[in-house]
Amino acid sequence: MANNYKQVFTTLSTTDATSVYTVPDDKIAIVKTLSAYNVDGSSAMTLTVQVTDTSASATVTWDIESIAATTRKGFLTNGEVLVLDESDIIKLTASTANKFHIVIGVLETD
Repeated sequence: MANNYKQVFTTLSTTDATSVYTVPDDKIAIVKTLSAYNVDGSSAMTLTVQVTDTSASATVTWDIESIAATTRKGFLTNGEVLVLDESDIIKLTASTANKFHIVIGVLETD
């Protein structure tokens, strides 16, 4: 059983729902960190986090947060993790384009 740590770094360049991480075929993913930094110097921005369970053909809203200007928000705290199966997707939607820097830390396992 192989374990691989992955980091995803991205900027949300649109206000559409953006797939930021998809679990590879034949893998299970344990998402250990999901953080967003609002780079805007004066305004709070809203970020919506959704998870798509492809085996159930269902997308659920996991969290909606207003993040203050020049502030980082961690979405997995106090030891929480998000366990995803093959082909499941994390989608993020920003209220304003080019205002969020995203970091996701994942452990992928066979």
